[in-house]
Amino acid sequence: MKVSVLIPAYNEEELLGDTLDSLRRVLPQAELVVIDDCSTDGTGTIALAQDVVIASHSRNQGKAEALATGLNICSGEVIAMVDADMGPLAGEVLPLVNAVLQGECDMAVAIFASSQGGGIGLVRNLARWGIYLFSGQGLQAPLSGQRAATRTLLEQCLPSRGGFGLETELSLRALRRGFSVREISTGFIHRG
Repeated sequence: MKVSVLIPAYNEEELLGDTLDSLRRVLPQAELVVIDDCSTDGTGTIALAQDVVIASHSRNQGKAEALATGLNICSGEVIAMVDADMGPLAGEVLPLVNAVLQGECDMAVAIFASSQGGGIGLVRNLARWGIYLFSGQGLQAPLSGQRAATRTLLEQCLPSRGGFGLETELSLRALRRGFSVREISTGFIHRG
């Protein structure tokens, strides 16, 4: 099965190159798709210098619309989502991709090894509670943006708009529609 990796990017010139290098090491055959969400730094220039598929927004539209744009142009049957600022740790997405490729789940969600900087405790706990209330299933990492899923799941469940609730809404839609969601421990580190 073909794998695509969607990399939404907004002003990520500092880490985008490292992110792409890390992804190439672990997924050398994957289609890498950078969605430049109207960056004002050198993000677009860095993406152009790489062997990747590029989509550029003419105005900043946010992560949900960036991922929707990427989904529309990528060709993979299994699609990973990796933030452009993951840098050398971007390759931690491999176990998520493998879980979906091997049919262990329809969507794999990264549990981060640690968190540095600002906290997300209140929001995370509210998201956990909401997902449990509306689906009956508990998730440890409902806000994790590092995921892999089948194209079918994303086409049915990915919100095309929305702000910080993107990941929570994606998980809730998937669970309520009967898709299997599995959380997997990774070496990703959250930077607040």
